[in-house]
Amino acid sequence: MRKRRYKVNNKGKAIGRILVLAAGLLIIIGLIFGIVKLIGSGSKKGKGTKELPFAAGANYAYTGAGFLYFDAGRLYYEDISDASKDTSYKINTEELKLAASKGISVLYHDTALQIVGGGDSLVFSGKVLGVRCGNDHVAVLREDSAGGTAIVIYDKSGIQVDQMDFDATDLIGFGFSNTSDETLWTLEADYSTPTPVSTLTTYNLATRRTTGVMTVQGQLVEDVLFTNNSIFLSATSSLIRCNPAGSSEAYRMTIYGWELLDYSIVDSGPVLMYGQRGADAHSTIKLYTMAEGDVGTAQIASVHPPTGYVGAFLMKGKLCVYTPTQLYTYSAKGELLSTEELGETITGAEKLSDNHALLYKGDTLLISVK
Repeated sequence: MRKRRYKVNNKGKAIGRILVLAAGLLIIIGLIFGIVKLIGSGSKKGKGTKELPFAAGANYAYTGAGFLYFDAGRLYYEDISDASKDTSYKINTEELKLAASKGISVLYHDTALQIVGGGDSLVFSGKVLGVRCGNDHVAVLREDSAGGTAIVIYDKSGIQVDQMDFDATDLIGFGFSNTSDETLWTLEADYSTPTPVSTLTTYNLATRRTTGVMTVQGQLVEDVLFTNNSIFLSATSSLIRCNPAGSSEAYRMTIYGWELLDYSIVDSGPVLMYGQRGADAHSTIKLYTMAEGDVGTAQIASVHPPTGYVGAFLMKGKLCVYTPTQLYTYSAKGELLSTEELGETITGAEKLSDNHALLYKGDTLLISVK
């Protein structure tokens, strides 16, 4: 069950009572303030591949325009398209986690959190379980000393603007929509009934009001996808489109036996990538180009990727399949558009965004720009 609380609470004054870690975070404040304007401001670059200055096992976060990473007692920012924006600063500890979006970057630990350029460190009496970054807000999943669970919302300045309390066993996911408005969503599961019940709740952080509650009976919702016109719920048996305002379901389609692997939002509509559930390697990939009206229609295409591929995902509405030496690009209709030689022998590939892919060459990382 969820309880909503609103309060403003800046805990920066309590820093003196906190561990050495928090002191280390405070030193970062003045030093990395200048990074704020760099994140998300990089211009686009043509196609190409660039080796990254950190290895696969490094502690790093992708911001949308570059990377924050730790190395040898320093925090670095590496811009993908503009080397003049690269910078680094000495820090007291690398025992920190990173979370970032195009608008906000965060360094945190179990008991403290620092919004880059956001004033004093935030201190918690319990434990930080997870952090999500939106355009203008940060959501912190926190467990207090009594075992209670809450999502605490902060603005860019580190001011707490909202809090939502949950039963620890109910909440299974949370995050921000990838749309123009600042929508926070939470996903809960109720196992107390004979069949599972999933509930998606959306909140407008500008008005601090609940904007929708969508309940799915008899199956678990595994993924949530937002567009400006729709909310898609990918569940264990159905793909469900809901209207973004309120909780009305427009339609659902059967996807039993298939799981959502990736998605891409383009002008022609969202493209969803499905693979056979439970398969380690997918011999068949289905591409769904979804309608955003009240009628459940979709353009569905099947692609049989080349054997031995090391990565497959959607970028700008197209399916990109990487083998160790080649990139195969397919349209949303399943047509092979091109085959490109990589010029490298890679061991893996994963999507960072619709513009950037991360390629693995053993422990070496490469960034691929589309």
